[in-house]
This record gives sequence, structure tokens and C-alpha cells, in this order.
Amino acid sequence: MLRIAFGGTNTDHKNGYCSTTAACPHYLLLCFHTPFFCMIDGKRVEGHPGDCLLHRPGSPAIHGPLSDDTSFVNDWCYFLADEEEITALDLPFDTLVPMGRADIFSTPIAEILKERANEDDYSRRLIADTLYRMLVTVKRATKEKNREDPSLYLQFSRARTRFLHRCGEKWTLERMAEPLGYSVSRFCALYAEFFGTSPMNDLLDMRLEMARQLLALRVYKIEDVARLCGFSSIHYFSNFFKKRTGQSPTAYL
Repeated sequence: MLRIAFGGTNTDHKNGYCSTTAACPHYLLLCFHTPFFCMIDGKRVEGHPGDCLLHRPGSPAIHGPLSDDTSFVNDWCYFLADEEEITALDLPFDTLVPMGRADIFSTPIAEILKERANEDDYSRRLIADTLYRMLVTVKRATKEKNREDPSLYLQFSRARTRFLHRCGEKWTLERMAEPLGYSVSRFCALYAEFFGTSPMNDLLDMRLEMARQLLALRVYKIEDVARLCGFSSIHYFSNFFKKRTGQSPTAYL
């Protein structure tokens, strides 16, 4: 169950203040009211009012004003969660997400803190439900952002075409994700949103189709088809082919 640790709303940090946490002890949700900078994957990124940022436990959390002579204001919430809850939501960690409103989480966080201060038999459930709604709001905003960014879809479409047209090569998720500059988990999440399947399932579907076409030519040995389609062994290829088609490669000839 989602649980609040501590948080604050409309927090006005003094001029030049910079939050530098080598390792967050909890999950951390931030939403900024003023321009700011943050560090993502070791790079300085500048953000705008209304941008949201999520960190996992153990991740560095570094953010502050754009210059030493300015302050910055944000809403923030440290929380705890079971790993399966977070995994199911597939949240965009270490990614700036435009929320459209700088105060979008001000009221929910204030309500959570009020429940925490005046706890009764119902508070735990109400806090968990409010946190869940906040996280779903971030997830939905991420999907909307991706739909509104045709250049991102185009980048993924080009990457997809590249490895599907060369499906016989040795592909790993790391190799697929590398040209786009995303972590494997983020690459897979965006890929599923764009194409409705995982990159590896997509690759295997293409390899299966290629195998069918080569077998239909009746000029290649089964071990040659397996190699040309990128399967690591004839045994793996035969088992995979039979599982997906209901018959062995030999019977397909």
C-alpha cells in the first residue's frame, strides 16, 4: 500500500538553495512552481513551472534555481510503496513531465498531510488512494506528452524499422535502446505505448515471418533458416517455431 513519509506544498526555497541528495531514501514526487534545473542521468536539465519529476529510492535527487540569486518554489512528497504497485503503473522515473498546472498536486498533498496529522481509522486508506490518483495523473500526462510529440514517435518508428529489417542480427534491448538515448526500461515502456507490444516480441514476430518465407522456398536447410533469422540454435528455433505455429519446421517444409 502507498504510504506518505513527509512532504510540503508551495515551499519557497531561499535564493541559491539547491537540494542535493546522493540517494533518496524514499520515492520522491516533485512539481515545480518556478523555473528550475535538475540533474537527469548526470546531465543538467532546465525545467519550467508545471513540470513534474519522479525519483526512485536510491536515486540521486539534485535540483535548484536557475541562478544563485533566485529562489524556487515546489510541491514535494516523499512516499513509500510496494514494488509491485510501482511496477504495475510503469511510471516515468527521472523524466520531466509537463503537467499543465504548477499547483496540480498542491491540494492533494495538503489533504494527505492533514490526514497524517489527524489520523484515524480511515486515514491510511485515504492517503493511499490520494497518492495513487497523483501517480496515475503523472502517468496519463506522460502518455499525452508522447502523443503530442510526433518527433518522438518518428524516432522510435525509425529505430523499429532498423532492427526489424535486420532481424537476423544479434539484437539485445541495450542495442535497440542505445541510439535513442533511453534506459532499457524507459525504451520498453515507450515502445509498448507506441506499438502495443514489446520490442523483443516484435523482433520474434518478424523472425518467425522471415522463417516461414525461407522455409516456403524449400532451398534452405532448417539450421540455415535458424541462423539467417537470428536464432541462437536450431533447438531453440524448432521449439519456438512449433510453439507459435503448431507444427515443426520439418513439417512446414
